[in-house]
Amino acid sequence: MNEFQEEVLVGHLLGDGCLYPSKSSGIACLKVEQSLKQKEFVIWLFEVFKDFIRTFPKEKHYMVSTVKSVFPKNSYYFNTLSFKSFYTFYKMFYKARKKIIPRNIDQLLTPLSLSVWFMGDGSIKSKECNGRILNTHGFTEIEVSRLCQILNQKFNLLTSIRKQKDGMQIYISAKSARVLFDLVSPHILPYFRYKLPNVKLA
Repeated sequence: MNEFQEEVLVGHLLGDGCLYPSKSSGIACLKVEQSLKQKEFVIWLFEVFKDFIRTFPKEKHYMVSTVKSVFPKNSYYFNTLSFKSFYTFYKMFYKARKKIIPRNIDQLLTPLSLSVWFMGDGSIKSKECNGRILNTHGFTEIEVSRLCQILNQKFNLLTSIRKQKDGMQIYISAKSARVLFDLVSPHILPYFRYKLPNVKLA
């Protein structure tokens, strides 16, 4: 992978991206799957990693069962072929097949990586607030705390942990709205610009 692809991969793995090791040792593949409304994001990721893919993204339609109801779900996805380069990141981001935060995430995380993470797992706290959220439900409190520390030290973003019933989120303070905007806006796809903080451009 080139540097751009590696930075995008890091950002996507911090969100919904998944790597799967092959039965053959030393190789892994990337699986990308988003809701159908995020189709533009999947197409963009496909273009980034198309050197590793043989088939175009596809739609998936299935039923999801909960305790209270059964409802349809539609997604858009693709899988790459298995390569050593993906396995290198699998070893960093997984332990006993569970996704973790790598020890060297402070070196891996760049403005581009942050932007990809924000596009995939960023959200708005409320229409009235310039604070923004990064969903980190799959990570431990220690890992989320470390991510907050790195976001502050490396990018000067004021962050805190928001505990939810199903895990934790990183809250990026409205005081950092301008900093966040300057970091991610050069990389954000048009579809996701609604997630950007409302700041006055000079």
